Amino acid sequence: MLSLPYQLEAAIEGVLHNVPASKWKSAAKALSERYRTSRTGKESSLARGFDEALGYAAIILPAAYAQLSGAMAAVQRRVPGWQPLSMLDIGSGPGTALWAATEQWSTLQKLTAWEREPAFIELGRQLAQASARQALTATNWQRVTLDKKLVDGQQMANTIEKQLAGRVESYDLIVFGHVLNELPETLRKDIVALAWQRCSGVLLIVEPGTSAAFPIVKAMRDSLLDLDARTLAPCPHDRPCPLLDDWCHFPQRLERPAFQRRAKEASAGWEESKFSYAAMARFPADAAIWGRLIHQPHKQKNMVSLTVSSTDGIVEVQIPKKQREAFRQASDYDWGEVLQSRLESMK
Repeated sequence: MLSLPYQLEAAIEGVLHNVPASKWKSAAKALSERYRTSRTGKESSLARGFDEALGYAAIILPAAYAQLSGAMAAVQRRVPGWQPLSMLDIGSGPGTALWAATEQWSTLQKLTAWEREPAFIELGRQLAQASARQALTATNWQRVTLDKKLVDGQQMANTIEKQLAGRVESYDLIVFGHVLNELPETLRKDIVALAWQRCSGVLLIVEPGTSAAFPIVKAMRDSLLDLDARTLAPCPHDRPCPLLDDWCHFPQRLERPAFQRRAKEASAGWEESKFSYAAMARFPADAAIWGRLIHQPHKQKNMVSLTVSSTDGIVEVQIPKKQREAFRQASDYDWGEVLQSRLESMK
């Protein structure tokens, strides 16, 4: 069970307390409806203005934090010795990924946030000041619009820096959190390629775990493979995804903060937030793996069935109860768990 950092939770509660609840609650409900609707990238920003930014913080930020944290934890398990120093958060919103990353990697010292909406930048700065982490409070917030002008301008800047024998600024960690689904399809590949030019370590893409968002993650992973990126997670290989008529997503359980329960008018103290992701790197993982569970184990009276994305493709493994130790072990597997070695199908 994951929970928000207490400093972040307290900071959001403090900001919400200063605004009539009717304002941010109505904004939160409207945002929740828009958030669940499939987006083509041609719509206006998900949130505009400070009231809508507060609504986002109240109802969407906790789930986004959980998803980003789940993906970052998967990266850390594949490269436990990696210690990033710098990070670029593209489409930062109120800085959700910055909080998640500094919780996962205490080595981060230099944080840069690109965000289009002034209200999100204002809110992000307010929230960051509540952190005890100096890297967060000193975040370099930049107002940036992800469009064709940015791509052309950055490409020109890269060329000039190289011609002048200057060093192109790079970042150990670059994150796209809930961003690419808001961009036009024609722009996504160029923005990701631009980010890869600036990435010296890991580029992480995280989207909601839906059938609409997964194809975006899948396509961007393919484009990064074409640029010689290496896959850290979730795939155990560097080949195109073999998944058909399904989508790859994973759960992260979150303890709901009180403000989110009020925004959702929910009685349950927790929720399971699902996400799709691709963690791509300039280097391979510390050790090879055979596969990863991409669904919850299906437990039957006399058998456990596992769906595994593996180096052998998508494999359905069935383990009968008569194989007592293997059956017990398979019954205890978690959705998303890494399998180091091949499991033989017992069909």
